[in-house]
Amino acid sequence: MFHIHDAVGPKHPNKANTLQQTLQSYWWPNAEEWVTKYVDNCEQCHGAPPSVKTLSLTIPSLRAKILEAQKRHHITLKKWKTVHSIEEQDNWLKDGRLVIPSEETLRREILQLFHDAPTAGHPGRDETFTQVSDVYWWPGMRTWTAEYVAGCAVCQQNKNVTHRKCTPLYHISTPENALPFQQIALDLITGLPPNGPHDSILTIVDHGCSRAAAFLPCATMIMGPEVARLYFDHIYRWFGLPSKVISDRDPRFTSHFGHALANKIGAKQNLSTAFHPQTDGLSE
Repeated sequence: MFHIHDAVGPKHPNKANTLQQTLQSYWWPNAEEWVTKYVDNCEQCHGAPPSVKTLSLTIPSLRAKILEAQKRHHITLKKWKTVHSIEEQDNWLKDGRLVIPSEETLRREILQLFHDAPTAGHPGRDETFTQVSDVYWWPGMRTWTAEYVAGCAVCQQNKNVTHRKCTPLYHISTPENALPFQQIALDLITGLPPNGPHDSILTIVDHGCSRAAAFLPCATMIMGPEVARLYFDHIYRWFGLPSKVISDRDPRFTSHFGHALANKIGAKQNLSTAFHPQTDGLSE
């Protein structure tokens, strides 16, 4: 109870907030009654001078660090007085909240207390900001808190997945008795350094049986008849004509010659759009 109610700073949470934060992490019989009595007997909440507590050394040292930092950045805080309407009493305050100077380590220590501590339970961005802003203030605190929570590794590992699962890639069916290079995938690799008349590679992949591939040098300006000639010179003599041709919508594969060739040999074309790993992923 001390870490949930007393240790958050000079301004203790009220009875309802204390009960809510306690029940989020802990439970015991008559917990609500026990927490109510604890808050009702809190000396600081009811104006009595606080008694000496030795249960925590972290929070008093944190407050001391804040006061020391305010002294070190006294000139900066004086500038903030006119810009951000903070006031100087025994220490620098804004609407009753302690002002935190521009020290990243100090701000990170505060966020670790309200977000990372076991009693905090890694609340979300808005809840963390609400709890911190009840006690402390510094310029740009909302953005700073949001970035801290977004970078919390524990929160990222345990956050709920809100987007739909990706649809699995479509698998092209293959006959069980498929022979080598009876179902092929065609593609061109272009933009390569020239080597004589060649600056591209025609890839012919066995899509149904062995997953073997043939890489044939060619030119970028190759047309349908040249593609057919390369196929007949290097594949046909060993494996014959394909029963299915898979390719993207490259004009060299979808030209009138390509359609006529497919009709002549009795092959079935399977055309896809660009960026198509689900249909001709092997050739890609």
